[in-house]
Amino acid sequence: MKRVEWISHRGESADAPENTLSAFKLAMERDTEGIETDIHLTSDNILVCIHDSETGRVGDKNIHIEESTFAETQTVDVCNGKADYKGEKIPTFRSVLEILKPGKKFYVEVKENDEKVLSAMQKEIDALHIPHDQIVMISFHREIVAASKKYMPDIKTLWLTSFKENEADGSFSPSAEETIRFLQTAKADGIDAHALEKAFNAAYIKALKNAGFHVAIWTVDLEDVARRYIDMGVDSITSNCAAKLRNAVTGH
Repeated sequence: MKRVEWISHRGESADAPENTLSAFKLAMERDTEGIETDIHLTSDNILVCIHDSETGRVGDKNIHIEESTFAETQTVDVCNGKADYKGEKIPTFRSVLEILKPGKKFYVEVKENDEKVLSAMQKEIDALHIPHDQIVMISFHREIVAASKKYMPDIKTLWLTSFKENEADGSFSPSAEETIRFLQTAKADGIDAHALEKAFNAAYIKALKNAGFHVAIWTVDLEDVARRYIDMGVDSITSNCAAKLRNAVTGH
């Protein structure tokens, strides 16, 4: 079986609150190949790790990250209903970089279409002397994907992609051909695709691999889906339960 990277989605988020130090530390303890997070810039220019711009889904009160100071973000409990983790705070990007073990990958999603986030991300990585081969920048925004190499030329950049079905003929966009054209234009390294099997299939993956691109998928929690995608040739799998899924697939 092809070896893949098992990436803990927002940390080991099936067991610990997503995008918290507890979830990321759990991934390090369970020795998955890496972690994934989402970053936002506070009003006083501190990068923090949280999926949404607003805290209401995971927190005990709702504030908007980009309109709040870092100190204000720390007044929110983001245990997300997990009683054992009550009092969990939104972590800084730097605090997560600090617990990243040598050799572990860190998939970092830039959520806002704002180049200031790329600049801030680059400064934090270099301030802590994190080897660039450990970092993977991911974003849905084509502009951010294209701009990433300007700030971080030797950091792997993947286009986050979901798929839309054309009701007229049942086809999906973007097609493999469209994706390859964009990746080549943006000088990106590959794709991080929604694991929607009827859209993102073996032929699509083969076309990307033949063109020399890295292929990652999100978010897979089922063993049979993971096995099928490994057989299709993907390079990494992002999962809410990455350690458990890896152990089930590999027998370790």
